Amino acid sequence: MTIINDCMDEQQQLATVKAPWDNYHRSVAAWVLPQTEQFDSMVHSGAGAAGVMAVTNTPVAAERSKHIYDMTSLWAIDRLTAGLVSLKTPESDNWHDLNVDSDFGYAPSFEEKTALERTRDYMFKVRGNPKSGFWPAHKAAVKSMCGFGDGWLFIEELMGSRTPFRYEFMPLPELFPSVGPDGQPDRMHRVFNWTAKQIATKWPDKAGQKVIDMANDAKRQHERMPVLHCVRPRTDQLRGLGVKGAAYASYYILPTEKHLINESGYWEFPFTRYAWSNHGQRAFCEGPVALAIAEIQSLQAMARDELIASQMLLRPPIATHGKNFTRLNFNAGAVNPGLISGDGQPLFAPLNAGVRPDFAQSIIESRRNNVREMLYLNLWQILVSEQSGSQETATRSMLRAQEKGEMLGPVGISLNEGLSHNIDREVSIMGRKGAFRPGSPLEMPEALAGKDVSPEFTSPLDRLRRMGQVTGMRSVLEMVPLLEQVKPGISKRIDADEILEITQDVMGAPAKMLKARSTGEEASAAIDQQSQAAAQLGATQQAGEAAAAVGNGAKQIAEGGEAAANSPALQQLLASVSGQAA
Repeated sequence: MTIINDCMDEQQQLATVKAPWDNYHRSVAAWVLPQTEQFDSMVHSGAGAAGVMAVTNTPVAAERSKHIYDMTSLWAIDRLTAGLVSLKTPESDNWHDLNVDSDFGYAPSFEEKTALERTRDYMFKVRGNPKSGFWPAHKAAVKSMCGFGDGWLFIEELMGSRTPFRYEFMPLPELFPSVGPDGQPDRMHRVFNWTAKQIATKWPDKAGQKVIDMANDAKRQHERMPVLHCVRPRTDQLRGLGVKGAAYASYYILPTEKHLINESGYWEFPFTRYAWSNHGQRAFCEGPVALAIAEIQSLQAMARDELIASQMLLRPPIATHGKNFTRLNFNAGAVNPGLISGDGQPLFAPLNAGVRPDFAQSIIESRRNNVREMLYLNLWQILVSEQSGSQETATRSMLRAQEKGEMLGPVGISLNEGLSHNIDREVSIMGRKGAFRPGSPLEMPEALAGKDVSPEFTSPLDRLRRMGQVTGMRSVLEMVPLLEQVKPGISKRIDADEILEITQDVMGAPAKMLKARSTGEEASAAIDQQSQAAAQLGATQQAGEAAAAVGNGAKQIAEGGEAAANSPALQQLLASVSGQAA
């Protein structure tokens, strides 16, 4: 009973802390995410479960969007979400690698890198499995982050399943989080509604007799009841065996019955927070809509007035003469008696108040553009080439890619912290299931035994931001031939292996496409030996040809001397040349 009272008291405190944020969350939900459950948590000092009941008894209303006359804010959030997901976590690509977590950096060997790459590939395979629920939960959390500023996921460790973990999106109205001194979430209270049948199926031995009776009653089994899930750091005095001795305690409570239905634990904090601007020690933060909410409300008011003005222009009010209260019939062929004078002049006329829907539309478009700017829609257009179909050099193309990455990078960096927590939790779960033990397909080299790993993000957006490395290397290589003319041999300073590995990393190609450096060095040594042998053979051939030429020349000289001795005319000519020289 002490645990139940502690959790209920703490729930009341967390609901009080969250209450000031409810107005902001309600405004965002009303104008940007009307499909979200209402933020109507209320705290009353006299009712311990008031914060519970106020949230869970509020259904999702389908008619909350009746006051929305312009859809810019709705599809802007959808576009921002789609842009972040496709550029930061593309479903068809690997958007992170794994490396050894070291304070001063660690350069893994080729064997270690390929082992980490196998683990990474397996993690993406699990996430791609529909049973893991990663992609729908991840996309919903990103959308919540773009709208409200915070999006939450729950990572459950599965037992007796081929899928080691499962993701679930946590709606913000159900959550009452708290953060520690480092600003990181360290406790969470979640309030949700389940039917009696669901509770009895999940916890058949601990649901309580009342819930069991309701679940067995065909008329009451689908009645919904509030459930409180409390996750908080476990104190040393409360540590037990197994998961009851884990770092975080977990309690499921029926608040209305004050009944504990389950006690367990987690080795890591199971909730992941996607925060748009996580700074300070706050459990909630504002998203991009916070600054745009006033502009969105102004846009909706103007869109409503523009609709009224268009209706007045198309169907204006009609004024009639005298006391004629006959309702005008504008149907084709209709007869309206008494509405013209004897000389044929109409006794009615439309009242034109001088409305200008076109003028209103121009102002509305300006407001729409402001909303697009605030929600980063115009920034995504940078991804489209300024001159469609224009031919660009490779260097210019890479420079443009780097510029795009630098401009879009701050938008996507908000996800890094939450994604890192996801990966840490996944690796820990896999380790407890023996994924890295000897004999496992994911067995790690001995050098990595006992070491922690951390993600290195390689999404298209992250690679765009690193494109400057490839651009710089290309520029240096273009200078080498010119410098070679000034200082022969300077090209020997270029490390081709390093250039190849950096390019492979930045471009996102798998490491296993490259062989180890030793293989390349052996191939280079063999090529050098072949080149030296060919050079020696060429020198030998040239020496033989020179010797042959010398031999032929000596033979010709000897033959010429013999011919001169046997020719009186040549002897007379040589004598005359010698006399002139004297």
